Amino acid sequence: MGLTFETSQSLQVIAGVVGFCAYIRLALGIWQNKAEQSFAAFFLWGMLDTIAMVTIILQGGNFWLALSNVVGSSTIALLLIIKKQVSWSWIETTTSVLVIICLTIWYTVGERAGIISSSLAVVIASVPQMVDTYKNPAATPLMAYLIFLTANILSFTAGHDWSIEERFYAGCSLFLCLVIVLFSRRRKGRE
Repeated sequence: MGLTFETSQSLQVIAGVVGFCAYIRLALGIWQNKAEQSFAAFFLWGMLDTIAMVTIILQGGNFWLALSNVVGSSTIALLLIIKKQVSWSWIETTTSVLVIICLTIWYTVGERAGIISSSLAVVIASVPQMVDTYKNPAATPLMAYLIFLTANILSFTAGHDWSIEERFYAGCSLFLCLVIVLFSRRRKGRE
């Protein structure tokens, strides 16, 4: 038995609000010099989430998580510039090239393919943050990413059907947050 349309819509909004709360927690950690994040990942996420959000809206799909990610990722990228936490290496360059390939697919094939390619590009753009978290798990605030994971689970669950427009972006976001959470938990075993 699936969710009613009204329940689905409510969960979508809740997922967006929960996601935005995670960005607030992360921003506070960065501002207080308690968290370090990948500028490249948040910069790319901000751009890609914008494309995903617009495409999902045009297709009439589940966009609230993407909306919170647009605002949050862009804000975090700006905050990282202010806090001078900006670096760029071959990992970021390689990731950017892969993102450009995904965007080219989106531009040439259309909106539905745009949801798929921009969502996959969001996962690819996560590689710098995943690498940073794997190398230094203590620099990634586990609680913020657990909140992100919760928002992604809510958004994935909120899809009122099993379509690309309703669940693919949330599923990709769920996957990338799960990887970051698992990598950030590595510190627990070493303490």
